Amino acid sequence: MSETTMFDWFDAGSRVLEGARTPDLFPPLDDAHAQRAWLAGFAGAWAERSGDEPAEDALVAALEGRPALLRQLWERGPGKIARSWS
Repeated sequence: MSETTMFDWFDAGSRVLEGARTPDLFPPLDDAHAQRAWLAGFAGAWAERSGDEPAEDALVAALEGRPALLRQLWERGPGKIARSWS
Protein backbone atom coordinates (compact mmCIF):
# COMPACT_ATOMS: atom_id res chain seq x y z
CA MET A 1 0.00 0.00 0.00
CA SER A 2 1.50 3.31 -0.97
CA GLU A 3 0.45 6.47 0.86
CA THR A 4 -1.42 4.31 3.34
CA THR A 5 -3.76 6.07 5.74
CA MET A 6 -4.82 4.90 9.18
CA PHE A 7 -8.22 4.00 7.74
CA ASP A 8 -6.49 1.86 5.10
CA TRP A 9 -4.64 -0.01 7.87
CA PHE A 10 -7.87 -0.43 9.83
CA ASP A 11 -9.49 -1.93 6.73
CA ALA A 12 -6.45 -4.14 6.10
CA GLY A 13 -6.68 -5.58 9.62
CA SER A 14 -10.33 -6.43 9.03
CA ARG A 15 -9.53 -8.08 5.72
CA VAL A 16 -6.80 -10.24 7.24
CA LEU A 17 -9.22 -11.54 9.87
CA GLU A 18 -11.61 -12.40 7.04
CA GLY A 19 -8.89 -14.53 5.41
CA ALA A 20 -6.95 -12.25 3.07
CA ARG A 21 -3.18 -12.72 3.41
CA THR A 22 -1.46 -10.63 0.72
CA PRO A 23 1.74 -8.98 1.98
CA ASP A 24 0.41 -5.44 1.46
CA LEU A 25 -2.30 -6.07 4.08
CA PHE A 26 0.20 -6.36 6.95
CA PRO A 27 1.56 -3.22 8.62
CA PRO A 28 5.28 -2.52 8.56
CA LEU A 29 7.51 -3.37 11.48
CA ASP A 30 8.36 -0.51 13.85
CA ASP A 31 5.42 1.65 12.72
CA ALA A 32 3.34 2.03 15.88
CA HIS A 33 0.60 4.15 14.26
CA ALA A 34 -0.01 1.74 11.38
CA GLN A 35 0.13 -1.27 13.70
CA ARG A 36 -2.40 0.23 16.13
CA ALA A 37 -4.81 1.04 13.31
CA TRP A 38 -4.35 -2.45 11.85
CA LEU A 39 -4.89 -4.09 15.23
CA ALA A 40 -8.03 -2.00 15.80
CA GLY A 41 -9.44 -3.13 12.47
CA PHE A 42 -8.60 -6.75 13.21
CA ALA A 43 -10.17 -6.56 16.67
CA GLY A 44 -13.24 -4.74 15.38
CA ALA A 45 -13.85 -7.40 12.75
CA TRP A 46 -13.31 -10.11 15.36
CA ALA A 47 -15.89 -8.48 17.67
CA GLU A 48 -18.50 -8.44 14.90
CA ARG A 49 -18.22 -12.10 14.02
CA SER A 50 -19.83 -14.95 15.86
CA GLY A 51 -17.78 -17.79 17.18
CA ASP A 52 -15.87 -19.05 20.15
CA GLU A 53 -12.31 -18.42 18.97
CA PRO A 54 -10.50 -16.04 21.33
CA ALA A 55 -9.14 -12.90 19.66
CA GLU A 56 -5.61 -13.82 20.68
CA ASP A 57 -5.87 -17.18 18.90
CA ALA A 58 -7.24 -15.53 15.77
CA LEU A 59 -4.34 -13.06 15.80
CA VAL A 60 -1.73 -15.80 16.20
CA ALA A 61 -3.29 -17.79 13.34
CA ALA A 62 -3.48 -14.76 11.04
CA LEU A 63 0.17 -13.90 11.64
CA GLU A 64 1.57 -17.39 11.10
CA GLY A 65 5.00 -16.94 9.54
CA ARG A 66 5.30 -13.33 10.75
CA PRO A 67 6.78 -13.74 14.25
CA ALA A 68 8.35 -10.27 14.44
CA LEU A 69 5.07 -8.58 13.54
CA LEU A 70 3.15 -10.79 15.96
CA ARG A 71 5.56 -9.85 18.75
CA GLN A 72 5.20 -6.12 18.05
CA LEU A 73 1.41 -6.27 17.75
CA TRP A 74 1.18 -8.32 20.93
CA GLU A 75 3.13 -5.63 22.79
CA ARG A 76 0.77 -2.92 21.47
CA GLY A 77 -2.49 -4.74 22.21
CA PRO A 78 -3.23 -8.14 23.76
CA GLY A 79 0.00 -8.25 25.75
CA LYS A 80 -1.14 -5.19 27.70
CA ILE A 81 -4.44 -6.74 28.75
CA ALA A 82 -4.55 -8.13 32.27
CA ARG A 83 -5.49 -11.79 32.19
CA SER A 84 -6.91 -11.94 35.73
CA TRP A 85 -10.39 -10.74 36.61
CA SER A 86 -10.01 -11.19 40.36
